[in-house]
Amino acid sequence: MIFSIIGTFQLFNEPALLKGIAPTAISNGFTPNFYAYNLAFVNQDVNYAAAVAFLLGLVIAVISYLVQLRVNRGGTAN
Repeated sequence: MIFSIIGTFQLFNEPALLKGIAPTAISNGFTPNFYAYNLAFVNQDVNYAAAVAFLLGLVIAVISYLVQLRVNRGGTAN
């Protein structure tokens, strides 16, 4: 479950491929990773992209921790 949550936040390949096929369907901020990539390599704003990537890692860590707490509580209550 935790790997699915992390994978959801880190989705990059599919929007990047679809952006080339249908540029109007996928915006630059479609996923957090795609947004950070566009900031760094398209807009040349590396500092802001690093901050977005750091916050993404922090959000993933917090959500993973909360999911782990919930799973552990559910396992001991049964």
